[in-house]
Amino acid sequence: MQQNERHFEENVEVFYRHMGYNTRTNTTLHTRPKHIHAHLDHPKEKQKVLVECKPHTEPAGLLEVQRFCSKVAFAREKNQANLGVLVSNAGFTEEAVTWCKRNCSFVRLRTYMQVVNRSTRVNKLAKKLDKHSQ
Repeated sequence: MQQNERHFEENVEVFYRHMGYNTRTNTTLHTRPKHIHAHLDHPKEKQKVLVECKPHTEPAGLLEVQRFCSKVAFAREKNQANLGVLVSNAGFTEEAVTWCKRNCSFVRLRTYMQVVNRSTRVNKLAKKLDKHSQ
């Protein structure tokens, strides 16, 4: 695994922690993608999210999205996840997005910037709520 890939995955994991998730990464061989397991235990909602990172320069294509959907479907059967998030540096092909919307409702396709922006919004809201509760 290249250093920039590891850095990308570590950053994504940090952003999930900032959003309130408890995270852990699986230990895999260097030939397999690293997955982030993110758990959110909130009274209103409990989530088990399987996150995979694709730090490519080209948009992730249909085959990558289909493979990830299969992994998440298997994890759902084993009660290891109820949702999957595939994070890509370069976004996704139109074909991959369309297929995922039609066939894989339990997977979200997100760009790295979408994850960063969501983490930022959650942090701002938490600070605002913290400020009002004092």
